[in-house]
Amino acid sequence: MVSPSSIRLEACSICQLKCPLCPRTTGETFKIIGNGTLKFENFKSLIDSNPQIRKVELGNFGEVFLNKEIPQILRYAYEHNVETTIDEGANLNDVSDESLEALVRYQTSILRCAIDGVTQSTYEKYRVGANLKKVIANIKKINSFKAAYRSLKPVLIFQFVIFGHNEHETERAKLLASMLKMKLNYKLNFSENFPVQNRDKIRALLGYSDRKEYMEKEGRHYMRNQCYEMWIRPQINWDGKLLGCSRNFWGFYSENVFQNDLIANINNEKISYARDMLMGLKPLYEDIPCKNCGIYKSLAKNNSWITEAELKEHQKHS
Repeated sequence: MVSPSSIRLEACSICQLKCPLCPRTTGETFKIIGNGTLKFENFKSLIDSNPQIRKVELGNFGEVFLNKEIPQILRYAYEHNVETTIDEGANLNDVSDESLEALVRYQTSILRCAIDGVTQSTYEKYRVGANLKKVIANIKKINSFKAAYRSLKPVLIFQFVIFGHNEHETERAKLLASMLKMKLNYKLNFSENFPVQNRDKIRALLGYSDRKEYMEKEGRHYMRNQCYEMWIRPQINWDGKLLGCSRNFWGFYSENVFQNDLIANINNEKISYARDMLMGLKPLYEDIPCKNCGIYKSLAKNNSWITEAELKEHQKHS
């Protein structure tokens, strides 16, 4: 039986940006994910009903801070000794000072911000509709609150997804991250439509020039660890749909975990079958969302199924 102490719970599936590769922008998420925000009462009910939950990731497809109830959600988690993270990422373009202070006051452990350029012209090529000055101003506010509260949290991560149009700014990103007291995290983009130009430079920086090269060298999908979420921290949509993992926008495993027993839902027949599929124990079944996923297709193609050993190892470091 799967009974995780950690879950992923999307706070908001709405986003004000139009990033080209995002499934929200292409309209792929609308049918299953929809547009909405997590209600505080549903968050409270889920925490109250599941005292085994000790950690909640609040991000996924949308922008967390468009949810006006974020301060209330963070406070309740803190008061009930539940760690919160926003490690999936936020764009920090539109956020209230109350929410920024709540991150520090209620000890959110990680805040990852997607910043893929150090100039507005580069940044907005992918983060379409975004304003870099606003983002930097909001990060400085967080640092001011951290100083006022004498807090080390949240740890701020400067995520820099590398594309052909921004690879010339990778070095300057290090400087900006340092100035903003953030940890820099480079990431390979997943589309061949945005190739890097200086492959040797990116290879020297990350060990691989793109995700295809990563696959060739490592024999595993770059985002393989998303599958681990099916066991270790299942993804729940803002409206209670059980998605299983953060990549899934093709279907759901249960319609509303807010109204039903969470443990029963994350161990139901459908999601249990999906886990067996990911481990190569069961054949592909058409009703399972994983069939649409490139990660599952990679597992099947390379006969490199998820193993119990890697799940245990990943859980030790989660």
